[in-house]
Formats: sequence, C-alpha cells, structure tokens
Amino acid sequence: MVRNFTFIFLFFWLALTFDVQAQRPDSPARKFTGVVIDGIEKKPMVGANVLIKTVTDSLLLGTVTDGQGRFEIERPQIPDVKILITFVGYQTITRNHNFRDPVDLGELVLLEDSKVLGEVIIEGEVPVGEMRGDTTSFNANAFKTRENAQAEDLIRKLPGVTMEGGQIQAQGETVQRVLVDGREFFGSDPNIALRNLPADAVERVEVLDQRSDQSRLTGFDDGTYTKTINIILREDRKNGQFGRAYAGYGTDDRYSAGGSINLFKGDQRFSILGLFNNVNQQNFSSQDLAGVNANASGGGGRGRGGFRGGGGNSNFFVGNDIGIINTNSIGLNYSDKWGKKVNFSGSYFFNNSGNTLRQITNRETVVNEDFTQIYQENLLNTVDNSNHRFNGRLEADINEKNSLIVTPNISFQNNKTFSDRDALTLLGTGDSLSALRSISNAETQAYNIGNNITYRYKFDKVGRTLSTDVSTTWSKRDQLSDLLAASRDFNRDLLDTTLQETDALTDGFNYSVNLRYTEPLGEKSIGTLEYRVGNNKTSADQKTRVRDSEGQFFQLDTALSNEFENKFITNRLRTGYAYNNAGLNLNFNLDYQNARLDNESVFPTMGVFNRDFNNLLPSANLSYRNREKGVSYRVRYRTDTDEPSVSELQNVVNNQNPLSLTVGNPNLGQSYNHNIFINMSKVDLEKSRTLFMFINYSGTSNFIGSQTFLAAQDTLINGDILLRPGGQITQPVNLDGNFSTRFFLTYGAPIAKSKLQFNMRTRVNFNRTPGIINGETNLNDNLDLSQGVTFTSNISKDLDFTLSATGTYTIVNSSLQENLNNNYYIQESNIRLYYSPNDGKLFVGNNINHSLYRGLSEGFDQSVWLWNIEAGYRFAKNNKAEIKAVVFDLLNQNNSITRTISDVAVTDVFTNVLTRYGMLTFTYIIGNFKEPEPDNSPWNRGRPGGGRTW
Repeated sequence: MVRNFTFIFLFFWLALTFDVQAQRPDSPARKFTGVVIDGIEKKPMVGANVLIKTVTDSLLLGTVTDGQGRFEIERPQIPDVKILITFVGYQTITRNHNFRDPVDLGELVLLEDSKVLGEVIIEGEVPVGEMRGDTTSFNANAFKTRENAQAEDLIRKLPGVTMEGGQIQAQGETVQRVLVDGREFFGSDPNIALRNLPADAVERVEVLDQRSDQSRLTGFDDGTYTKTINIILREDRKNGQFGRAYAGYGTDDRYSAGGSINLFKGDQRFSILGLFNNVNQQNFSSQDLAGVNANASGGGGRGRGGFRGGGGNSNFFVGNDIGIINTNSIGLNYSDKWGKKVNFSGSYFFNNSGNTLRQITNRETVVNEDFTQIYQENLLNTVDNSNHRFNGRLEADINEKNSLIVTPNISFQNNKTFSDRDALTLLGTGDSLSALRSISNAETQAYNIGNNITYRYKFDKVGRTLSTDVSTTWSKRDQLSDLLAASRDFNRDLLDTTLQETDALTDGFNYSVNLRYTEPLGEKSIGTLEYRVGNNKTSADQKTRVRDSEGQFFQLDTALSNEFENKFITNRLRTGYAYNNAGLNLNFNLDYQNARLDNESVFPTMGVFNRDFNNLLPSANLSYRNREKGVSYRVRYRTDTDEPSVSELQNVVNNQNPLSLTVGNPNLGQSYNHNIFINMSKVDLEKSRTLFMFINYSGTSNFIGSQTFLAAQDTLINGDILLRPGGQITQPVNLDGNFSTRFFLTYGAPIAKSKLQFNMRTRVNFNRTPGIINGETNLNDNLDLSQGVTFTSNISKDLDFTLSATGTYTIVNSSLQENLNNNYYIQESNIRLYYSPNDGKLFVGNNINHSLYRGLSEGFDQSVWLWNIEAGYRFAKNNKAEIKAVVFDLLNQNNSITRTISDVAVTDVFTNVLTRYGMLTFTYIIGNFKEPEPDNSPWNRGRPGGGRTW
C-alpha cells in the first residue's frame, strides 16, 4: 500500500512540475492600488466593488474598498485585463490595463448615475469573493441572511463550508480556529465568535490553512497547517457597542438567559458573554474537561441528540450535549494594539455545568463462532463541573530585526461525578453469565498551566533568520473515588461484593525547545537547520483501599495500587529546503530523532524499564496555484511518532466497572505514522462554483491497540484479581496492520435563475484496526460510504431556507470473527425555514430533523423526527426588540443513538436528551456605532481593508 502511494506521489509531482514549467509566469506578482472618491461629496467611498476581468468580461478577482476608500488587489499574470469600479447608484468606471502600465491607479472618482430614477435602481455587481494566495476570501454582502442573524448563519451559506455534529467543516476538514480580524477571540474555541458576532458586522470571511507561528515569523514553510476561518469586520462596525441580551421562561421550569456586549474602539476591543440555562446550551470545550472523565460510559461513533440553541438564540457552547444539562457561565475577552508594534489579546472564562445522563448500552463481542458475549447496561450518571480558564496572546515586533510571540494559558477545574450502573452479561444463546450493580462517586481537582514563547531575529541578509520556540506545560490531577459493587455468577449462584476507596494523583511537566536557522539559497529558495529537544515527564500514584472480609477496616490492595514515573526524552535534528516562485511552493525536510523512554515502578514492586528509539522522519509539501484558472493543488507527506500516555503505561487495574476491567502496559513503545494528503480545489467566483477534493492515507506501525480477554470461567488477573465468567479485561499493546484512507469531494454551484445554491458532498472512508482477543489477532475493517446534498437559499433576508440530507452506509468485516460482520445505514435529513412577510416584523421559523437508523441491534433501529418551531414579532427602532415563542421537539421524539465499532466489539448506546417544552423569549439587540475616523499614518497608509492583519 505504501509503495502504491509513493508511486502516486512521484507521478503526481512529475506531472505537476511539467504543468508548472509550462505555465509559470516570468514576471513577479504586482498589485493594483488606488483610492475611490465620491464625486459629489469628495469623500472616500467605503465598500465600492473593485473587479478585475479579462478583456472578454470573465471575472478573475474582486475586492471592496476599506474605511478610507483604499483598495489593494493582486494583478493577474496575463498581458491585458479590464478594471471595473462599481457602486450602487453610481456610474461604473472601466479601464483597460496592459502589463507594462503602472499599477498605482491613484484617485478614482465615481459620479452619481442620472439613470437612477424613482424606484428603479441599477444594482452593482457583487463578487462572491476572491482568491488571495492560498486564502479563499468571501464577500459577506454577496450572501443574504435573516434579520438579526449571527455570523454562524452567514458561515453556513459559504460554498464548501458545512456544520456537522456541532463542528465547522471547511473544504472537508474540521475548522480548528476562528479569528476576528486576525486576532484570537476567547482563545482557540472555534464556535464562540460565530455565535456572538452579528452577521451584518462582517465584511468578509477568509478560509485558509494557517501556518505555525514560527513558520510565519521565519518565512520557512514547515508543512504544519491549521484549518482557520478569519472574520473581517466592517470598518463602520469597529467603533461602537453592539451585542444582544435575552431572557426566556417555559414549560417544565425551563429557562434561558444571557447575552453578549462588545465594546469596540478601533483596535481596542472588549467583550463580555454570559449564559444561564437548563436547556442544554453549553459553553465549554474539550480543554475545560482536561484530565476528567465527565461521562462514565462512552458514547462515540455517530449520533445526534440534545438541543442546540435554547429559545432560538445563538450562544456559545461546545461539546457533548446528551443528557439534561444546566449551565452558568461568564466570559471576558480583551484585545488591543499597544502602539504600532504590539498586539495583545486575552480572555477569562468561567463555566459551571451539571449533567444528568441516562444510557442504555448493548455491546456484542465475538471471540469465535462458538463463543459470543452480549453485554447490556443501564447507567445513571450525574456530573457537576466547574472550570476557570485564562488565555493570552502577545505579538511584538520589537524592531525591524526582533519579533516575539507569547501565548500563556491556565485552567483550573473541579469535577464531581456519580454513577449508578446495572449490567448483565449473556452468552450468544441468551443464557445469563453474570450481573452487576455498582454505585461510584468521584471528585476530581485538576489544573493545567502552559506557555509558548516564539522569538525570531532577522539578520541584515534577507531571508537569514534565527528563531527559537519554547513550550512548557505543568499539569496536576487529584481524584478521590469510592466504589460499592455487587456481582453475581449465575452458573454457581455466587455473589461477590466490593467496597473500596481510591486516591489517584497524577503530576505532569513537559517542555520542548526548538532552535531554527534559515539561510537564503537564492532569490526564490531558502534552507533551514533545526534542533529540537523535549521531555514529557509524568508521575502517577494510585492507592486503593478495600474493606476487609469482616467489614471493619480498609486495607491497601496492592493489585489495585501503583506508583509509577515516566520520562520520554526526544532529540530531533532537521534539515530542510523550501522553494517559492509565484504559485509554486516546494518544501522538503528530513529529521533524525532519538527518543528514550524511561519507566520506573516504585510500588508495589521496584523496577526500571528503558527503551531507545531511533527514527528518520521525512516530510514534504508541494503546492501549486493557477490564479487565472482558479485551480490549486497540494500534496503533503508527513511522518511522526506518538508516545504512550501515562495511563496506558501504568500497570494498575481500573475496576470502576467490575465486569469490564482495564490495565496499563509499561512495555509499550512509541508508534510511527506515515500520512499522505493530496488536495485539489477549483474556485470560479464569477459563477459561484467551488470544487474541493482530497485523498488521505495514514498508516501506523507499532500502533497502540488493545488486547481483550473474555472470561469463560473464574480467572485470576495479576495473580490477585478474580474475573468472573462474563467479565473482560483490556490492556493496550503495540500492534502492526493499522491504516486508514479517506476520500472527500464537495461541489457547489448556484441553480440558474433560482437564487439557490447547490452543494454535494461525497465521502469514502476505510479503516483497518488490529486487536487481540483471547490471544488471537483480529483485523477489523470498516468501510463508510456517505453521500450528502444541500440546497441553500440566497433570496432575501425575509425568506431563508436550507434542505439537506446525508446517508451513510457502513460495511463491517472481521478477519477472526465473521459473526461480528454487520452492515448498517444511518441517514440524517434537515429542513430549516425562516419567513418574514413584512420587512422583518412578523416571522416564523421551522427546523425539522429526521434521523433514520437501520441495521443496529434490537430496539435501536428507529425513525426519529425532531421538529422545532418558532414565531415572533420584532418592534422598536430598527427592529431591535424581539419577542418569540418556541416549541422544541414538537412531536416529543428526540433521542440520541450512537454506534461504536472497535477491534473486538460493536456497541450501540441509547442516551436520554432534552424533550418537548415551550418557551417565551424576549431579545434586545444592542447597536451604537460611530463613523470611522480616517487614519493617515504612514503605518496604515495603503493597507487593504479586508486583508489579513497577522
């Protein structure tokens, strides 16, 4: 398989190189600049359209003027182009431009169009967007959104962007960062900005692959990218106050209140967010649950459920929304430019949430044709979690030679969890093997303190730099838990009881120091030499005390206790080469890495385990962009290693579920991964057509998988722990044979004369996961075939609708367990409709979601309709006040079903979610803006409005 992909990579590279040599322009890229002036008032015109076309009127690029009427746009690499300057109600300026002519167009004066009479308006052409290097930039005013819409409503309409499972997907990849004018907004949470910024404050939206801080400072592309959306605000929304406040109350004592206020004064920005509800709106991200198992029984896999949005208000929440959740939170964000050389952004966030979760689990595990076990579980789980989080980012251009970026982050957390579990294990024949009833409590306190410092020094010679990147993290997790359990062996009618207390403490410290030197090797190429050293140090101390047979005293149980220290030290040396010419970028790196794993067991036995790993880690990146054709290609090849976590190394048994034990493995080694990513995109912004496609292959040797033992009779684990029939124990092990491939294609285009946008998505995923069950190796193959289609309206702000459907058919094959082969189908369909018959005053909305499950275990195949309906009235000046009635889950069918496929089992989980209620909500829109003041400082002169500022 690797050889085949290597051949494809080389063939693709040779073909692309030939195409580049044939089409590469000889002249360096130049940019048109100018200022658009109102011919009557003699003032700069904000938002005038600047279009670059071919002489035959095919649109190539487009932009709009900034708050000072300025624009800057790259000149296409063709001999002759046509420049058009348009604005509604003004005469169009048209100029032909030859490649030899000056690109500074000076002042361009727009005159009022005398043909605009009465109700007849000649509308200017609004370009969908433009390509800026590897960035796709969309004009916000080319997309119609409802009255008082949020940025999220705008993002949903962009070609190639979808919302799936609460996550933003752009061009088939998960968006990991959302910036506002190039700056962080409440840390790296990708959802907060989208749900707290109004759509009418957005000028444009940029979708890009953002490079690492060190790569951007040094100019050397190391092939590390983060899928990012950058929201560019309108100039007339950067001075003033805006936001919203809302409060609602409904049936069953449901309530929802909160809001946001943004105080902007140029570069100085302050935001406050608040959220208080018991309707499953959440505002924490995965980092807020670091080190805490908030959900005692896993979900995973595909699924849907819970409520996204109480009373129809778009607020900040991230993460799992199954169960019944109440949330109380507040957040503060501040950003500013201190002088002309320092950018700062920082945020504080507090969250308190409680979740009541009820789950029904059905898991089928097949060892062979004669040995099958079925595990059924009913779980009640409650979680109370409080979290404080601080994030900061400081960027300083100290002088022309020295630059610095500092990004600290701190989080503190307290978590309380209660679980009540009732479980039954059966043979495939239906005969009962064992049963369990357990109650457990756990209280966890944790903190995580991290910081990253990136520094760069530029020498006098252009391209010669010296930079360093230093990262440090301290973490601590202290958990106190207790367990009361009773298990029954049906074969011998035996009853075992357990009463225990466990104190588990984990400390961690890791650091990484990277030193990079870059040297220009010509006008278009650069070389680099790097050295990196890192150390990931963790210590774990778990002591479990069990009530003695007489039930009077707690005694230390050495089989459930362990004291362990681990160090993972890496030294890496890199040499690299990068070439950049017009639309062609090449990058090659070769790393030599030495890694040393030092494990030391202190209790219950003393022991030292050391291993050394030496690896060559090559990587390469090739990208090519043809601006005239709107086509770009990218090929990335990367290798990396992954060390085991302390929980995977710690040789101590976790018996929180006595029928499903887990234990670590101190003999684990690091895994080695190959990854190949091939991407092609074609954007025709004149016709609003987009095509994105990628193929990804990932193969891992020494994969950290699992070996599972299912007990058919009484079995002693570690010579001390008794596993009754029907129980199982799982341990991580290193295995070979793991790989996955993904194919994704999305195509979007408008439907002629209908003001509808069509988007089609095709996915094919294949994953092979190795595992060991009762000593025999099993290869589990999963093939997902997925097809989705979406129709989105772009008619007006008074009529908005979206129709979408996605069906996924999954084929499961097992090399060892043919009885585990199971094909199933899941389909998600959605209808979103908003209509306002009288300029946004009265309005109605519907959101209907249909989930179809076929091929799951008994009782899980269902057809579920989730119907939310709303109606309201807006009043006051500019429709700033709104009163709305909402009925959530009108048909009372909401639920959550997930399927998880591991190397040895198929698990279906049914989870309770929020069901039908009604709510009346009042919302008030805050908006008070000042006209932008002209900035004629040398630093700001010539800056394009809507360009990236980082």
